[in-house]
Amino acid sequence: MVLVVAALAVARVTRLITTDYLTDPPRSWLVRRLGPDTKLAYLLVCQWCMSVWVASVAALLLWAFGPVPGLVWPMTALAMSQATGILSRGDD
Repeated sequence: MVLVVAALAVARVTRLITTDYLTDPPRSWLVRRLGPDTKLAYLLVCQWCMSVWVASVAALLLWAFGPVPGLVWPMTALAMSQATGILSRGDD
């Protein structure tokens, strides 16, 4: 169960970084600053690329701290947000 929650949390954080409307201003600024054709700029908009790094951090946190409430609660909230986003796509 922790793995499912962590996977959904990773998907949500990845989407937040790479495509979410709320993070568009800092993401666009960074892409312009880095140069739109650079690998670092590409990392900021590529969900597959960014998910590797977000998942690495999540895995490290789970390995270091285990499924402790201080880590599971935020991951559960992010997982529920991701699941809601997936399920609501049929409403468009």
